[in-house]
Amino acid sequence: MPGALAGIRVIEIASYVTGPFAGALLGDLGAEVIKVEDPIHGDPFRGWGDDQYSPTFCALNRNKKSVTLDLREKAGQELLLKLIDTCDVVIENHRPGIAEKMGFGFELVHKRNSKAIYCSITGFGEDGPYADRPGYDTVGQAISGLLSLLTNIENPEPMGISLSDHITGLYACCAVLAGIAARSLTGEGQLVSTSLLQATIHIMGENAQHYFHSRKAPLRETRVHQAQVYAFKGSDGLPFVIHLSSPAKFWEGLARVVGHSEWLADERFKTRADRQRNYSELDKELKSIFATKPREHWLAQLNRNDVPAAPLNTLADAFADPQVQHLELKLDYRHPVRGDLEGVAAGFSLANTPLQVTAAPPMLGEHTIEVLKELGLPQQMIDQYKSEGAFGKSGGISDYA
Repeated sequence: MPGALAGIRVIEIASYVTGPFAGALLGDLGAEVIKVEDPIHGDPFRGWGDDQYSPTFCALNRNKKSVTLDLREKAGQELLLKLIDTCDVVIENHRPGIAEKMGFGFELVHKRNSKAIYCSITGFGEDGPYADRPGYDTVGQAISGLLSLLTNIENPEPMGISLSDHITGLYACCAVLAGIAARSLTGEGQLVSTSLLQATIHIMGENAQHYFHSRKAPLRETRVHQAQVYAFKGSDGLPFVIHLSSPAKFWEGLARVVGHSEWLADERFKTRADRQRNYSELDKELKSIFATKPREHWLAQLNRNDVPAAPLNTLADAFADPQVQHLELKLDYRHPVRGDLEGVAAGFSLANTPLQVTAAPPMLGEHTIEVLKELGLPQQMIDQYKSEGAFGKSGGISDYA
C-alpha cells in the first residue's frame, strides 16, 4: 500500500543529522527522497567508520537515492536546479547565505518552482549575533539551556546522543508537512525554517514555563524532585528507575513494597509536597533498602503493586526486551551490494498508509545516472555535464551509479 507521502519528491541537500533526519522521516512516510552529495566524500557521516557506509550515516539515510553533484561547478549547479524543478520539497541545512552562494537559495528556487516547500535549517536562525556561527548538537544543547536539564551543572558532562540535532530534524519534518498541507489549500509552496536553537528552546516549554513563573532557572534535579523520579541499584549492581508522578496510589504501592507502610503517615513523606521537600532523605532511605536484594526481585514487586518502574536498559538490553521485540522495533532489510542490514522501525504508525523501509541507505552516487535519466537527459548530455565537472573534477561517477 502506498505511503502517506507517495508522489512527493524531496531534494535533500543536507548532511550530518538535522536535514537528513527530516528527509529520512519523510522517506519512511513514502516520499521519494533524492540526496545530493559531494562526489568525493559525500555526507561527512559516511566517513565515521571504516568505509563510506558508516552506521552513523546508515541511521539517517534509508529510503533515499544518492546523486553526486559538484555544486562548486556551474554544471553541477545546473543539474541541481533541473532536479529542483521536478520536486515538491527542498531540504538544506547550511549556514545562512551558503545556499544562495551555491545557486539554490529560496528566492531562486521559488521563482523556478513556486510549488516547492523550501525547508531551511540553521544553527541559530537566519540572522542575529550568532547566525554565522557553526551550529552543532552540543553547542545547541548548551546555548538553549537543555544541557543544564540533562547534566549536573556543577560537574557537567556532555550527552551520549545528538538530542538537539534530532529534535531539530523532527521540527523540520513537521514544518515540511505543514507546508505540504498549506499548499493543498493555496497551490503555493513557501519557505519553512527552523534552527537548533529554536527547536530545542521549544521542546523545553514545560521547563521554560516554570522559569517564567518563578524566575528561577530549573536544573536537572528540579524535575527529578517535582515528578518524584528515582534511580537505584539492586544488590546485583543492576540499575532501575521509579517514577511516582502525581497519583497517590504509586507512593502507597512503593511504601508497601519496601515494607514501610508507616511512611504514609510520616510527616516527612505524608504528602507529595513533603516528599518533594525531603527528596534527598527519602532517596537515601530507599537506596539502602533496594541495595539488599537483586533488581528483578524489586521490579517484580513494584510491577505487582502497579508502581511505574523499569530496568535501566542499555541498547543491547532494550533490543532484547520482549515488548520491544513484540512491537518489532528492529528492522531487517537488504542492500544489493552491502548485504543484510539492521535498523530501527519508524517511531509511529499509520493504519491505512503504513510507514515502510523500501530501500537501504544508498552507496555514494548509487542513483546518479538513474535519476538523471528520469529527468529525460540523454547519455550524450550526461557525458557533456561530466566533461564540465558536474560530477567532480575527476569526472567520475560512483561505481554503483
